[in-house]
Amino acid sequence: MVSPLQSRSALNLIANTAVATSLQLLRSTSGSPEQRRYDLLGGVPEVIGYYQDGTGALAADFYEDQRAAANVVGSYTAEVVLVDRTVKIRRAIAWAADPLFNEDEALSEARLAEVVQLETARPFRDTVTGNTERDPQAIGWRRVSAGGCRFCAMLAARGAVYKESTARFAAHTNCHCTAAPAFVGYDGEEASVVQYRASRRNRTPAQQAELRAYLNEHFAHLPG
Repeated sequence: MVSPLQSRSALNLIANTAVATSLQLLRSTSGSPEQRRYDLLGGVPEVIGYYQDGTGALAADFYEDQRAAANVVGSYTAEVVLVDRTVKIRRAIAWAADPLFNEDEALSEARLAEVVQLETARPFRDTVTGNTERDPQAIGWRRVSAGGCRFCAMLAARGAVYKESTARFAAHTNCHCTAAPAFVGYDGEEASVVQYRASRRNRTPAQQAELRAYLNEHFAHLPG
């Protein structure tokens, strides 16, 4: 039985391998910046797609393991959730290639690593959160934090369960948090108003200021 922490370690291993493969591809390109960008646009999406299959399958297996451990009634087969982000991924790769036009190899590598890590990890989170919406025995999902920053620690605090279908798994650059399902009988508290609000993609300047103040007050011991 794979624990949430073990699944997070496995996810990070797959994502790190995808990053290493993509950086190797970048370093193997040659010619003009335009040619190198073209080569990246041709190769990196395939790398991401290959490793996304792995993270999605990992999440589906993890979901079923967690369901079995919770001893809920009825059977359920988790489905891998792969959202088509072809256009966004290509735009992100082009952004990563931009520094090549200024001969800034290091910045291009850093940007590419960000893009590949985030996109490779995405299907794991989407698969867990997506199946909690379909499974009648699931009440929501919770965040398994890597503990690296105050924002993620706040979102995972109290083992909070995100029950609203509109709740988004907020992931920043180089975020190593994962999601775990919560089933009927789980005694964790529902996410607070602050946690739901912090998960939104868009926040007003006033909400952003309130969030910053909250983090400074309650999670000042962490970076971020």
